[in-house]
Amino acid sequence: MILGIMGGMGPAATCDIYNKIIQMTPASCDQEHIHIIIDSNSQIPDRTRYICGDGEDPRIEMIRSAIKLEMMGADFIIIPCNTAHYFYDDIVKYTKSKVLHMIRETASFLKKSKPSEDNYLLLATAGTYKAGIYKNIFREFGLNIIEPDEDDIRIVMDWIYSVKSGKFDVTAEEFQNFVKKYMPEKEIPIILGCTELPLLADKIGIRSQCIDPVTILAKRCIEIAKETSDKK
Repeated sequence: MILGIMGGMGPAATCDIYNKIIQMTPASCDQEHIHIIIDSNSQIPDRTRYICGDGEDPRIEMIRSAIKLEMMGADFIIIPCNTAHYFYDDIVKYTKSKVLHMIRETASFLKKSKPSEDNYLLLATAGTYKAGIYKNIFREFGLNIIEPDEDDIRIVMDWIYSVKSGKFDVTAEEFQNFVKKYMPEKEIPIILGCTELPLLADKIGIRSQCIDPVTILAKRCIEIAKETSDKK
């Protein structure tokens, strides 16, 4: 099996999922790791700006990346960018490689692993909220997504773009105070619905309190690789 990563959205998030796959793979030597091809195309236009009506269409570059990965032998392709899944249906038309859907994988995983949970607080980009990517898919699994109000979405966007520029200027206390506003009766699980947010969560030491779709996707890649190997 060859896994292709459509990267560059952003580069640090691409590095993060590659590192997670390596760390979680039960390998005792180089040859037991997954064969991975990465196209870190940082020239893919900003997904949120396009969805919000103020940016260039990213689909051409995303499709180009998918075709490159397929031509290099990728059997499966992953997209470590939540907002980019708004364009998922457009991408899969142009490649014979199987493209995993990170949000669908996340919903499926949570439905099985947290059967008593119905509500999830989503922290994501304005584009992800506007497109309804999580809401629509989670609804298929009988799960409910809670979204921050517009002012707080702008705060989350500031966090995300700060991480993209290498700045981690949010404290754990600020994060906790932010999410508590949306848990008036009881604590609910928090989904880090932008691939920059797990990097921030690691930096401020609150990763264990949150659900990381990147980790879920990385585990799924490892499972598929094992299933493929077992069939040989």
